[in-house]
Amino acid sequence: MALSPDIDGTRLWSDLMTMGAIGGTARGGSFRPALSGTDAEGRNLFAHWAREAGLAVTVDQVGNMFARREGSDPSRPPLMIGSHLDTQMPGGRFDGVLGVLAGLAVVRALNAAGIVTKRAIEIANWTNEEGARFQPGLMGSGVFAGLLPLEEVLARTDRKGLSVRDELSASGYAGTLPVGGRPIHAYLELHIEQGPELEETGTLIGAVTNSSWGCSGFIEIRGENGHSQTAAMSKRRNALVGAAKLILAIEEIGASQEPAGMVSATVIDSWPNNRVNIPHLAKLSYVVIHETAEGRQAIIDRIEEAATSIAAESGLEIETTTAFFRDRLDFAPDMLGLTVKTAEKHGFPVMKLPTLTAHDALSIHMVAPVAIIFVPCRDGISHSELEWCEPDHATAGAQVLLDMALDLANAE
Repeated sequence: MALSPDIDGTRLWSDLMTMGAIGGTARGGSFRPALSGTDAEGRNLFAHWAREAGLAVTVDQVGNMFARREGSDPSRPPLMIGSHLDTQMPGGRFDGVLGVLAGLAVVRALNAAGIVTKRAIEIANWTNEEGARFQPGLMGSGVFAGLLPLEEVLARTDRKGLSVRDELSASGYAGTLPVGGRPIHAYLELHIEQGPELEETGTLIGAVTNSSWGCSGFIEIRGENGHSQTAAMSKRRNALVGAAKLILAIEEIGASQEPAGMVSATVIDSWPNNRVNIPHLAKLSYVVIHETAEGRQAIIDRIEEAATSIAAESGLEIETTTAFFRDRLDFAPDMLGLTVKTAEKHGFPVMKLPTLTAHDALSIHMVAPVAIIFVPCRDGISHSELEWCEPDHATAGAQVLLDMALDLANAE
């Protein structure tokens, strides 16, 4: 098969840096939580660039954006390329964003070469992939794939009590298009690795084989309110002390699981949260990842055992629950093989590897074959202002994406 047209790497890098400046932070990252004002600005810019490239932009009822380049045969289900523009709080310039803007680079290259594919190509910007402001993550793609009920998602609120429904309206992205329910030929997602393996091995392209076993945990610790300056130390039932002990226990459990798995406490809230009152309630959240189902369950069991022990020794009431379970998914061998073959065709070093983190492709896997393409990120750092992807790595990933898109968009 002949090589495809060249990606304009200079324009792709310019787009990444321009988008990154929306909600830009002093340390070089971006702050664009889902459905915030800066997220709306990023969406507006993406829509502008897409229309400049001749794409038709539509928005569905959960705010997912689709920029469509028509094919020669409208009866064929489209090839979809996508990821997300929302960031962590703060996050970096590449996580998710690379996948969306590389999709634009693909269609620009096809436009410049005058190539019309049989199938339409759609670039998707999925709503609230990160789950930083609203839970759960993979929200827009989850509704699209039928994994999450639309009305339940629209009713979700952030920590200020603002709902997805209201923030969609406020941002101007409360679309009217029905969510999902239509066929997709295949789905491609280009992403930074969010781990060190590619960089450490000098490998340029990662062909993702499977996802991992994960879940979230939630812990409530109940004690007794009291005056922090008068209550006898021997009689205090400080929920925050119990939370502190649990945080340390969870961290030790996570350290014992490396490299097969990991867990850390990631969220803490305390009531009444003022300096002259002993906290009567504290809430923790944690996230588990493991390469096996048994390992995931073992971590949960050990955390529950630690909670029971701490409750017994402190006189606190501690309740643990788990939710948002994600089981391992194995991606289609032909899509994996196409990623490897395409990278090798360009002479790019390529390796097969799993993904520890969740991506929108995990949702779309339920309705279409998917491929996740990784490129290195410096020191494996992501969800951070220090997140970095070299320009030539971004271009190489987009080039693989382009070749795969041509192959799939012209498939029978």
